[in-house]
Amino acid sequence: MKYYKQTLYILCGLLLTTVGLLVYSLYLSGVENQEKDKMTAEMLLKDAATAWVSQELEQQRIPFYSAGGNNEEKISKRRIVTATGPLIVEIDSVKETKRLLSSDFLASMARYLLMSGVSSIDGLNEQWQKKLNASLPHYYSAFEFIPQMSNNEENLKQTLAGNQTFCLPENKLGDYYLDNMYFLEVKAYLSAPSVWWCADWRRMDIVLYIGGLILGICILAFLLIYNRNRIPNDKVDVLPSAVLLQYDDFLSTDKIVSEDEVVCSLGNAKYQLREILFNEKEMTITYKGQMKQCSKQPYKLLSAFIHAKDHFLSDGRIAEICDWNLDDIGLEGKRKTAISKLRRLLESDNSRVNIVRMRNEKDEVGFVLLLTK
Repeated sequence: MKYYKQTLYILCGLLLTTVGLLVYSLYLSGVENQEKDKMTAEMLLKDAATAWVSQELEQQRIPFYSAGGNNEEKISKRRIVTATGPLIVEIDSVKETKRLLSSDFLASMARYLLMSGVSSIDGLNEQWQKKLNASLPHYYSAFEFIPQMSNNEENLKQTLAGNQTFCLPENKLGDYYLDNMYFLEVKAYLSAPSVWWCADWRRMDIVLYIGGLILGICILAFLLIYNRNRIPNDKVDVLPSAVLLQYDDFLSTDKIVSEDEVVCSLGNAKYQLREILFNEKEMTITYKGQMKQCSKQPYKLLSAFIHAKDHFLSDGRIAEICDWNLDDIGLEGKRKTAISKLRRLLESDNSRVNIVRMRNEKDEVGFVLLLTK
């Protein structure tokens, strides 16, 4: 493949871009879902407050009813009578939205339960956590109870409910009120899992990115495997110096090489075999303008064929060059495979530079390097 490297670079760039987009989409999805979960948690908190007050009144056998919601008549103030006298508060529209109990009756009952010491804020936290476990697993609650009444020091103290380690600024869900006089304030804390846990992996864009990433990895793996020994610009590992034939061996056979009709020595360890140029230093073969990097075994065999007398290598010499054990029962198969690889490297069908089985004048069986028509 002519543009193998460029294809790999482009494919790797696309994969990295896809990974970046996937991570970014997962983060955005996690953040969005966390915000939705917090809104759900707030609704569950209001449901838990109603259930908690109702349950506490039933346990105390206190008859009650709830009209649900505020009176239709618009009022600007609320008034209660205490032992120290009447208390009047202005209705605050912002605080009204933060009330956990929409019913004024239930709100007054919550004030009674807490002021009388019959119940504690721990019960509300337990109710909320149960609802969270059912609807939002891995979310955990905590409360900070801050009473504001004038006789606060005698009756109620600021307390914590739930795991105190969750009472951190980053976990704060909001400030809420249990009564309709805004005297019983609670700070609700919600410990949420990480944004990666909250991400919606079924979202269409995320599914597409994951599919594209898997497809890209498969294509990359295919290219790396398929083109390992076939692409001209595909580099192999540089062989250690122990593998390379020594130049002293080259010099002793230069005369033979320069005088035959099969191989033409161009000097500087470069040899011409018809249209093939073999660079022994660089371990490369160039054919019709395309360069190939020789791997270990074909390189050693080609060098040996070029420098051998009459370019003939016996079966024993081939085994010696390839470091094979002569007693190996699979030696014949290894020899055929090695010669086949060398033929593919030389592109024998097109270049007509071939390796042929023969017996030489010394009655040795082996292979000879020659040019065919």
